[in-house]
Amino acid sequence: MSAVLELTIPTVTSPSHTQLSCNGTYLAVPHGKGEVGVWSLQDLGFRQLDLVAHKKAVTATSFGFHSQPTLLCTAAEDYIIVWNIEEARHMYEKGQQIRGQIIGQVLGYVQHVSFSPDDALVAACIGSEILILDSQVERLHSTLEGHNSIVTSAEFCPHHKSTIVSISEDRTFKVWDLENSSLIYQSTIISAFPFLSMSHDPTKESFAVGTSDGQVRIYDLSDGSGFRQLHQVDIGKTISKWKTAKEDNRPREEKGPVTVSSRPTWQKPPSQDPVAQDSLTCGDSEASAAVIGLHYCRKLRPRQDAMKHTAPNFLGQDSSLVDNLLDVAPVLIVGTTNALVFINAHTFETTSLLDFEDYIPSMVKDGPSQCNIPLAGSFAFAQGADKQQVWCLVGSLFQKSVDVLRLTVPAPEGLVHELESLSLSSQSVDDGASGEGGTAEISVLSSTPLAENSPLRSELVPRSKETSSGRQKQRGHLVTKPKGQGGDQPLTFKSKIKSSGYTQAPRMKMFTPSTRPTKGSLTSRAKPTGGDRPGVREFPMESGPPISLQKKLEAAERPTPINSITFSDDGTYLACGLANKSALVLKMPGLTKPHSITGHNAAVTSVNWSKEGRWLLTASDDKTASVWTTGQSEPILTFSSTNHNFAVDKDDGKLAAKENRAFPHPVRHAQFYYMDKFILLTCGSAISMFKYHLDPTKDDIKRYQPKSRYKLVKTFTMEKTQHITALSAVNGFYSYIVLCAGSNKSMEVFDMNVARSIRTIPDAHTRPVHAFCQNKGSPFVSHPSSAYDLFLTSALTDGIKLWDLRTNRCVRRYEGHLNRAYPCGLTMSPCARFIATGAEDKSAYIYDVRESGPLHKLTGHTDVVSDVAFHPHTPQLVTSSVDGKLHSYVENR
Repeated sequence: MSAVLELTIPTVTSPSHTQLSCNGTYLAVPHGKGEVGVWSLQDLGFRQLDLVAHKKAVTATSFGFHSQPTLLCTAAEDYIIVWNIEEARHMYEKGQQIRGQIIGQVLGYVQHVSFSPDDALVAACIGSEILILDSQVERLHSTLEGHNSIVTSAEFCPHHKSTIVSISEDRTFKVWDLENSSLIYQSTIISAFPFLSMSHDPTKESFAVGTSDGQVRIYDLSDGSGFRQLHQVDIGKTISKWKTAKEDNRPREEKGPVTVSSRPTWQKPPSQDPVAQDSLTCGDSEASAAVIGLHYCRKLRPRQDAMKHTAPNFLGQDSSLVDNLLDVAPVLIVGTTNALVFINAHTFETTSLLDFEDYIPSMVKDGPSQCNIPLAGSFAFAQGADKQQVWCLVGSLFQKSVDVLRLTVPAPEGLVHELESLSLSSQSVDDGASGEGGTAEISVLSSTPLAENSPLRSELVPRSKETSSGRQKQRGHLVTKPKGQGGDQPLTFKSKIKSSGYTQAPRMKMFTPSTRPTKGSLTSRAKPTGGDRPGVREFPMESGPPISLQKKLEAAERPTPINSITFSDDGTYLACGLANKSALVLKMPGLTKPHSITGHNAAVTSVNWSKEGRWLLTASDDKTASVWTTGQSEPILTFSSTNHNFAVDKDDGKLAAKENRAFPHPVRHAQFYYMDKFILLTCGSAISMFKYHLDPTKDDIKRYQPKSRYKLVKTFTMEKTQHITALSAVNGFYSYIVLCAGSNKSMEVFDMNVARSIRTIPDAHTRPVHAFCQNKGSPFVSHPSSAYDLFLTSALTDGIKLWDLRTNRCVRRYEGHLNRAYPCGLTMSPCARFIATGAEDKSAYIYDVRESGPLHKLTGHTDVVSDVAFHPHTPQLVTSSVDGKLHSYVENR
């Protein structure tokens, strides 16, 4: 982003409290007493068109939305006049007197004026009222009253021409319906500071409000939204962080002599008092925080030729993902006293900042080549014919001048071009993103072969009996064992003891052949045992969101919080992790045949299925993790120590010693990884990757001695964090990438192929991330390869963010659900079109990935919705709550 000073317009008085106007073709500035000058932006050096009709100072100007004709409204205490600019220019060229249409006389001091989208009406803010005037004749359409203080702005909604939003110094906003002559919504007192500025988003039904304390609040204006607040940005903190980073990047100057003083603070001169300097800095930043100007730039789409040649395949019309996720997002420009802040309207993250203290190029005649902008008191913004340029009028706070700035937005290539030109030198061999050399793009799908020393090559192979007996002979032990003799068996040395039959009645019928098999037997014989298998059924990609309640179920006899729920990959089972030290497995469809799994000594924090749905992995606060099989009440394998569960380490030949200690912290997350080859556990700030071997057979004599084994492959540690708060990895296909988040608000990406961290994203959220959700799809749906690089994160009070793994930035933000204290889960549908999340208002929310606001709100829960899960091959959503209840939702047909 670059800025150039094109023109400086002198005025009679300070324009700090005057509404300036610009529409991309013309700009209007009250530069004389009762005079308004109109300049053409195509040639600012040409003489302006002076509109003279007012006898008192003009306080507000506004252009209409249409270009033919171009209307300009000027307001003063004596008149409110609407001018036709093309007609005025024609009359000026003929030497005739320029006349405008008076639509109001002696109405009072006008703070703000604005046109309706069709230029038929004009809203004039006078005192605590809004007067709606006809733009063609002098006629009062209606009067809107109800504010308790001065109305600072009133703007028509660009999506509904009869809807108008007003803000006031009484710290409230109101939504009016002119067609029905009614008040739609009246907010409560939102802030302790007055509302100063407002702007509507032209791409969606929302608007932004700026206050004098530096806060920008975005509200939803769509039907049924309740006019909820979508997001809040602290501009003061943003400017402070930006300036701090700027100072840190500035080269340090050599320090001169240092004066060490023993005098008390009150006797030190101001130059030696760091407290006084800090207070000065804080005062400056506080004074510059007032938001006095807001403007939404229209959405800039990538060039068609760039889309045609450089776009990846999944950006086509047949893609299962939404194209505009990768488009250039609209930009919200925030004007403060000494800076312009540019915010991404999809993610609400600051993209750039223009500090008025910095020198910018100047095109003013007879002026310096570079200059800085004085403190601002008013703003006006507009986009011209070139969508990459934004015109900005800055009215000086103390000086009698208006500066015209031309802001150039970078070429709108979007995320597609960013992915093409992204330099991944920081993710080269030094960072471990490549296997054999060169630069490789970070992707969830494995694109390089396994490295020679990759930990993913490790495997735990069970020892055969011949190998073990051979080793015993080599060590000098003589093993005598008759051939054909069984192992450890019951006293009969057989696996089973057949009954003698003395207690049974004699069998009368010996044998009956089945000559005519029934139709039912043939059907049951031909029926597959695995349920719905991949390839047999596909997920309906065009299905709607599941919003119709199908069934309610209680997971336990007493209210018990459900911490986690997840479906098996084939959709046959649903597993629930409960706070009563147990897990629950339910059969699908219908959530029937509940099977309880007990064995932990504390709450079960996470549950995870293996790829084939044969094994269930549970993690608990009792510092253990266990692998279970459906139908059994005892775990096949329990992870309780940090290294292995061997009595003797067969690789090192050492007894289990102090190095093989129990887990020092609760195991918060556990999951299968790399097509069930490994298991990942998180404990404290470490991720442990284990290789394992499962043996479900039981010895009748040594029944309580497990035959399953595990051994540590490698431990990965997140730096500068106390504990890991979230973990995610793909198990449905081979992937080297593991995502984790820590208590220090950062996210880290590990490449297991090279066993190192390859990317760190600091301050991913304002609070630590408590939930991950990767776009894993399901066995019943197919996505392009690049689509799997999208993943979601959630944090308390900071909403949901959608990220692309190939870049370091957020793609979109989703807000509108209540999540302030309890870590509610989230999930993405198999078709990657919907996002579901729990909330603390006893509801679950469904988002469309294209929109930042909620699509549906699922009510009916009786407590906080703790977790959500989509069915792999059916448009079905299951939600769990803290009071131990499950709700099943299906598509509304």
